[in-house]
Amino acid sequence: MKFVLVLHAHMPYVRAHGAWPFGEETLYEVMAETYLPLARALDRLWADGVPAPLSIGLTPILVEQLADADVQQGFVRYAKDRLERARSDLERYRGGDLEPSAAFQLRFWEGTLADFEALAGDLPGAFRRAQARGQIELVTSSATHGYSPLLGYPEALTAQVRTGVHTYRRHFRADPLGYWLPEMAYRPPGLWTPPVPGPPAGMRPGVDEFLMDAGLRYAFTDAALVEGGEPAGPYGRSNEEGEGERVHRVLELPSGLRMLARSRATSLVVWSADYGYPGDPVYREFHRKDPESGLHHWRVTSRQTDLGGKAPYDPEAAFERVRVHAGHFVALLEDLARRHPAGVTTAAYDAELFGHWWFEGVAWLEQVYRTLASRPLEAVTARVAVQEPALALTLPEGSWGEGGDHRVWLNERTRDYWRTVYQAEAEMILAARGCREERVRTLRQMMRELLLLEASDWPFLIHTGQAADYARERYREHARAFFALAEALRAGRTPEELESLEARDNPFPEANPRLYLPRET
Repeated sequence: MKFVLVLHAHMPYVRAHGAWPFGEETLYEVMAETYLPLARALDRLWADGVPAPLSIGLTPILVEQLADADVQQGFVRYAKDRLERARSDLERYRGGDLEPSAAFQLRFWEGTLADFEALAGDLPGAFRRAQARGQIELVTSSATHGYSPLLGYPEALTAQVRTGVHTYRRHFRADPLGYWLPEMAYRPPGLWTPPVPGPPAGMRPGVDEFLMDAGLRYAFTDAALVEGGEPAGPYGRSNEEGEGERVHRVLELPSGLRMLARSRATSLVVWSADYGYPGDPVYREFHRKDPESGLHHWRVTSRQTDLGGKAPYDPEAAFERVRVHAGHFVALLEDLARRHPAGVTTAAYDAELFGHWWFEGVAWLEQVYRTLASRPLEAVTARVAVQEPALALTLPEGSWGEGGDHRVWLNERTRDYWRTVYQAEAEMILAARGCREERVRTLRQMMRELLLLEASDWPFLIHTGQAADYARERYREHARAFFALAEALRAGRTPEELESLEARDNPFPEANPRLYLPRET
């Protein structure tokens, strides 16, 4: 059996859109707790000669932010602030039950600053070097994580896909072959009717056809789409049912795109609220923060314990438990290998679970690969795995969300969002077809605002209620900017706000409005 571990790293565009609780500091948190620790772990494994053939999907909008000088400088300020808070906590808690945690926090933030400075702030460069030395593979995704099946016009999906490919080439100096479908959402070819008025109904190519046209050759799907049933997280319910042989086969769609299906069994032990490793009592509690510093000094204790009753965090005990859980996971893989000896098992997760939500998660990943090194299991990248003989299959429409369909992103609370998206997409197509060369700068910024408007994060946050007001303001903000630029373009004038919008919303310098023109046949 071949084993593939895939991490999907994504954060919405938060640069220059506030700091806290839903702005830039959310990105800085994940940089400190997930992306930088992951880069450090890869370097350690490489230095020790331990294979770690991870497949990592860094979304284009995330990479653009990580490479941005303002974000890098903001992160240094953030880390220095946390370092001072850690020093203060150690003085306050010296001699008490929280001293071990406070001392650990001080070491963590000292190491974070030192490691970031050693990279000259270039996290994308660290992953590029890991790929260049053959350690990992990097896959791409849609430009801003647009929800592929519901984008209203073929030109809009083309722009999301091809901008993602172009961004990958610029940062990683290679052509991508792998693609992470945002939210693992897929639509096969066939008759499509828009969920709200706007785009015309009619026959549409499958999402996979857009990927193949852009030079991509494989992607990832959910076991629920392969076999039916409920998805096993991150947004669906955990499912304890077994999985059949199809989930452990390389799949090939009629377009030629190959797919790897996310295993339910490997998802359950991580995502499940009842059985997942992150819920272990010794691991660090995410939700309780120190009232003065905002740092974390308590452990999970139990799911039934309220935040005020959480016990002090013991870093030594927590990281010792990592070894136990890594051993359990490898034993699970060995069991799957016995049942599917000629198959492929794909474990796919949101990268931010590791380190950010589950603080010890990056250490767990590292320990999994160290444990695998002494076992007969064959860990490979997705690019290697998809070379195996494939099973021809068609997939239904769906996602890894609740119910396996679109309900997380399309519901009564998000219909206005989709109406706005469709209006902007139609306007963009008209503007691209009628624009003169001297107005391309305006058209490029319109494209950036549209791509940012299309991010799947906004309807997701509206649905979950986690940051519904912020999400509504963000998509309306990008819509306001887009339509103001469009109005100026129609009037034949340079928009007064163009320069300020270029400074605020600056991803994708290669933004190509020609992607919205009719495809040549």
